[in-house]
Amino acid sequence: MISYLLVLSASALQEPDGKAVFLGQKCNLCHSVTTEGIEATTKSDKMKGPDLVTLADKYESDWIIKYLKKEAKKDGKSHKKQFTGSDEELKALVDWLLKQKNE
Repeated sequence: MISYLLVLSASALQEPDGKAVFLGQKCNLCHSVTTEGIEATTKSDKMKGPDLVTLADKYESDWIIKYLKKEAKKDGKSHKKQFTGSDEELKALVDWLLKQKNE
């Protein structure tokens, strides 16, 4: 019984997977992450956002988090969709995105 609880509590403490959060939040409707083979699924050029591979070259983690929470603007505009996951999921997503680099 105790070993079961230890396994259960260890898995509960495990950080969310950034890629899984990206896909679960349907960020791939508008955005690509080509380093992971993820292509935007939208057919609309108006809805298509940028490939997020070079995000780390342009922005820092704190700003991206604020932007996804609609607390910051880019070129005078808020992100189209507010992030609806937990703070832990948002951090995992941003950390994962910032690791994506073109080789």
